[in-house]
Amino acid sequence: MKKKIKELNAPQPVLNTVLALLALCALLPLILIVIVSFSSRESISANGFTFFPSSWSLEGWQYVFQYGAQVGQSYLVTIYETVVGTLLTLLFTSMFAYALSRRDWALRGVLTIFLLITMLFSGGMVASYMINTTVYHLKNNLLILVLPGAVSAFNVIVMRTFIHSNVPDSLIESARIDGAGEFLLFFRIVMPIMVPSLAAIGFMTAVGHWNEWQTALLYITDSSKATLQLMLIRIESSIAYLRERLAYLSAVELEQLKNAPNESMRMAILLVTLGPILVAYPFFQKYFIKGITVGSVKG
Repeated sequence: MKKKIKELNAPQPVLNTVLALLALCALLPLILIVIVSFSSRESISANGFTFFPSSWSLEGWQYVFQYGAQVGQSYLVTIYETVVGTLLTLLFTSMFAYALSRRDWALRGVLTIFLLITMLFSGGMVASYMINTTVYHLKNNLLILVLPGAVSAFNVIVMRTFIHSNVPDSLIESARIDGAGEFLLFFRIVMPIMVPSLAAIGFMTAVGHWNEWQTALLYITDSSKATLQLMLIRIESSIAYLRERLAYLSAVELEQLKNAPNESMRMAILLVTLGPILVAYPFFQKYFIKGITVGSVKG
């Protein structure tokens, strides 16, 4: 029996090789982005995207540093959206999930139904835009990037399931007998137990905020409040517009198109955008996997 267990636990060269190849395939697009960001304009024009460019250049990165103030401002806005949006999501979602996990709460059933309705139906883009701009006056307001999506029904259900699975009712009752109020009970007892689910949902939320562009495209017209993704979209749109009108361009517009960011510049900006997520993922991977697997044990 022990021999069989050792055989099962022994390294499997074929499986390890397959996994290594799959990991390499996943890394190839990122490697290509890095190579293209250091490729010259002539090499890209002649050979397209390739792992072996004919010549190298720092032109793409020079563009990033040349417009460092604009990129830095967009970076700060994106960091604000990611940090503030993630913290608000974790706070509101965990409090809502804890309330729904208490079987003795009178409004538990009503709010659960209300939560499920929001998963199936939305207010619609036009209605939401009108309310956010005319009633709440959130046009060109950075709060629009963090408030509307602060609570997600899916995240609430995941956290509520995690609380059911990991926070016994006896622990809650013991704390209440010792005189703990609801806020003390939640922040000092329940919250520390919820760290895996908080880390998992926090990471997913942070990635979502970091990559989000649709809300910024709808509500942000001030370039000083543009996120990194919105800045990239505007660069692409401007270049596409100039190329479509190539036959009708004036001398000034032709010069603008000539100096427009080429592929290496766009890949350099893309790497700047991807950097924080690539750095953060290894630190959250353990909690991410644990939070998802443990939180999905019970329905």
